[in-house]
Amino acid sequence: MLRHPLLLLAIAGTVTACDSGVETRKAALPDGDVAVATAAATTPATASGPAQSVQAQSDDYLQSAASVVAVTPLTAPGADAKLFGLAGGDPALNGDHAYLAFFIDPSEGWRVFPLGDFERWSLGEQGPGRFVLETTQGRMGDDGEMVNGEVKRFIVTWESGGPDAPAPSTITVTPAT
Repeated sequence: MLRHPLLLLAIAGTVTACDSGVETRKAALPDGDVAVATAAATTPATASGPAQSVQAQSDDYLQSAASVVAVTPLTAPGADAKLFGLAGGDPALNGDHAYLAFFIDPSEGWRVFPLGDFERWSLGEQGPGRFVLETTQGRMGDDGEMVNGEVKRFIVTWESGGPDAPAPSTITVTPAT
C-alpha cells in the first residue's frame, strides 16, 4: 500500500519530464531505425505463449535487496567496488542511505562501509584509491523548519595496493569543498 500516492505521481512526472536526451538519441540513430524504434515503442504487446503464475518470495535477503535504489560500479583501476543506496528512514528528510562495498571473494562476499544518509547522491571524480561523493542533504533548521537541498561533497579514500590487493579494512570520508 502506498503511503504517499501524490508524491509518487509527482516524482514520476518529474522523472518523465527530465528525459531531455530522447531527441538526441533519436538523431543518433540511422534514419530507418528511428521509424522501427518508434513503431516498436507504440505497438502494444500481445501474448505469444502460455502465462506462468509466479508466487512472491518471503526471504530476508530479498527484502533487503528490494530496498536498493541505485548501484554505481567504480571504474578506477584496482577497485572491485561499487556504491549503492538503500531507501529507508523518513522520505521527507533524506532517506537514501549510501554505502561503499568492496568484493572480497565468493565465500566472504562484500565488505560494506556506510557513507551517510542523503536526499540524493552521485559519484563525482574518481581515481585509484579515491572518489568524490556529491550529495544533497536535508536538515532541520534552527527555527524548526526543514532545510532541503544543501549540497555537500565528500572525498572518500582507502589504501589501494593495486588490482590484486585485498579489500580495505577501513576507509576515510573527508568533507570537501
